[in-house]
Amino acid sequence: MQVFSFMSSSRRIQCLRIIIALGIFSTLVSVSRYQGSLEFSIDEDGQVQSVPEPVPEPEVYRTHHIATYNPEDIKPWTKEDAAALLTPEGQKIVQALTESPFKPPELLHQNNPHLLKDDYFSTLTKRLRVYRALWYELKGYYDELVATGKQEQLYEAPPSDIAPSLEFLQRIEQVTFPWIWKHHGTSYDLHRKLQNGGRGIVICVGDHHFRYARTSVKALREVLKSTLPIEIYYTGESDLSPENRAWFESFDDVRTIDITKVVDNDMVALKGWAIKPFALLLSRFSEAILLDSEAYFLSPPEVLFEDPGYKEVGTVFFYDRSLFPGAGGNKRAWMQRFLPTMSNHPPKTQWFNLRGDHEMESGVVAIDKMRHFLGLLAICKLNDLYEREQVTYVMTWGDKEAFWIALEMIQERYSFNRFRAGVIGNVGDAIPYNDDLPQEEVDRYLAGEILTETNPINREGKQTHRDSVNMDRVCGNQVHYDYKGRPLWWNTGVVRNKYIYKSPYLRYTAYMNDEDGFWDFDNSCLVQKHSNANKELEWDQRQTAFKILKADRDVVVEINNPSYMILELPRLVKSDGAKGGRGNSEAV
Repeated sequence: MQVFSFMSSSRRIQCLRIIIALGIFSTLVSVSRYQGSLEFSIDEDGQVQSVPEPVPEPEVYRTHHIATYNPEDIKPWTKEDAAALLTPEGQKIVQALTESPFKPPELLHQNNPHLLKDDYFSTLTKRLRVYRALWYELKGYYDELVATGKQEQLYEAPPSDIAPSLEFLQRIEQVTFPWIWKHHGTSYDLHRKLQNGGRGIVICVGDHHFRYARTSVKALREVLKSTLPIEIYYTGESDLSPENRAWFESFDDVRTIDITKVVDNDMVALKGWAIKPFALLLSRFSEAILLDSEAYFLSPPEVLFEDPGYKEVGTVFFYDRSLFPGAGGNKRAWMQRFLPTMSNHPPKTQWFNLRGDHEMESGVVAIDKMRHFLGLLAICKLNDLYEREQVTYVMTWGDKEAFWIALEMIQERYSFNRFRAGVIGNVGDAIPYNDDLPQEEVDRYLAGEILTETNPINREGKQTHRDSVNMDRVCGNQVHYDYKGRPLWWNTGVVRNKYIYKSPYLRYTAYMNDEDGFWDFDNSCLVQKHSNANKELEWDQRQTAFKILKADRDVVVEINNPSYMILELPRLVKSDGAKGGRGNSEAV
């Protein structure tokens, strides 16, 4: 490499121009915020949504919040960038983006060699954006090697014009995604392996959650008649017993996979929430639905692949509840510290508007892995060992916010269904579920003597009183909606309180939207803000929910474990609904 002092004046000027042309590295000094330079539309909730012009499907920008970036903020890799890598200044930037993320030992108080630098997430954002530009620029060369069966020679003697860029890409992969290499070679190899993988469902299960996942799989196959293949991921032999694995694999097209056999787990030490994005990435599917073990659908999950937001940008994300405003510090300031530019979506969030501490619910995530392969790598990175322990899980609740924040970092568009999570269950809180309630009160509930306002008649046709009923609320599980506002799936189990041994099944007669109520978080209820906030679940969905309860009861009987109580199924009567079985048309 030549040194400036030996260059001619014209050569120096040329070199300086190359350095100035390093557009991809401008993120190192950029502090701009995307204010929306595109066309505007107004969401039904009054929020401004900037949209690309022309709009391919105008309605999708009313039913979804689509993260849209200023095109000027997306920096492609250029020939000038490649040339600048040969300069001393260019090499300094390469070094800055690929050096160790950990503080040097002399700056550590407790001699911890794995304490991340204070500005690490800022560096990680810049690294991910450069990696994205490099990856797409060099993919053509990889494809040429594939055509001749020489893809394993990717980093061996590349053409001189791309050699510096390819070396830079390799260094970024080494420092960012080293856990890929043990089983998959380069990221290009993994991406190629996932092509033509079809669609499927991914569930992460250990013995602790086996009972819930067993109900979920049974409901998917026997109630909803879903034909999507299912992959069950677990972490090592001690996580999911051979007997439980065999039960899952007794169903058609259901496989169990030890994730420690497909990723270098010595590096990432997967456990808990962190398993989910890695399972999603490493599953064989090209398009996948990530499903929590205790999430249950009211319609076949295949409908997510037809969601307009999914078709537009390749994701369906669901919002969480409006909870804990101001908790966890100033998340807006935190994001602005490491995102030099961002899409138009963060200003819509609870965080930026100080209305809540939870944005996304990751109990169900639908993603097109071919469109978001690099985004999935970034999501996994935020769930990597040191990232999750020192930043992601400290600033957020588990894995969930990592999905959209990682896509902001690497600049990939994403879609949120615009409805926030609500509650599905029963009108009023007449369900006895506390440990200190006498058994006779539980028996009265199961016998239909503790009732909702719309059905004051018990099984024997006698008028009864409404003990313990607060008719201003809906209590039960957390519900999420399709893009039209119709309940689509719920999570947190099938009983009033899964942590209480004798807690009975919910009846699933009603639901309430987040915006229509105040949260009674401790009791999992929404208390109405106005009359008619309680909505009746449509009869077909009530029947589906009842069949899922039957599936759950069958599972408990099959398991035959004294620690699992065999519950009595609730009545399925049309007149028990929130509106006396008359139905409603509140869905958008």
